[in-house]
Amino acid sequence: MTGSACEAGESSMSATSAVRLQFPEGLRVLAVDDDQTCLHIVGRMLERCMYQVTKCRNRKEALSLLREDSSRFDIVLSDLHLSDINGLKLLEIIAFEMDMPVVA
Repeated sequence: MTGSACEAGESSMSATSAVRLQFPEGLRVLAVDDDQTCLHIVGRMLERCMYQVTKCRNRKEALSLLREDSSRFDIVLSDLHLSDINGLKLLEIIAFEMDMPVVA
């Protein structure tokens, strides 16, 4: 098969199919943001990637969920500017205590 045939096949894929090829379905994400609107938008975007999303609005709730059972999540996505803690500090705590991937 030539390179152009592969490219033609890829370009005919739907946008949804392309997203599914790039992102693993079922990834369990803990999303943390104190802005309810941002949290809702991020949650919807992640759900479109077929992720399982748990949303929380503050450090206390996020750490409580993680300390209760960190194996419920594959990754944490957090805002950097939380009202009750610096987002980087939260990610530092999570990375140290739970040894899991974090994105800010």
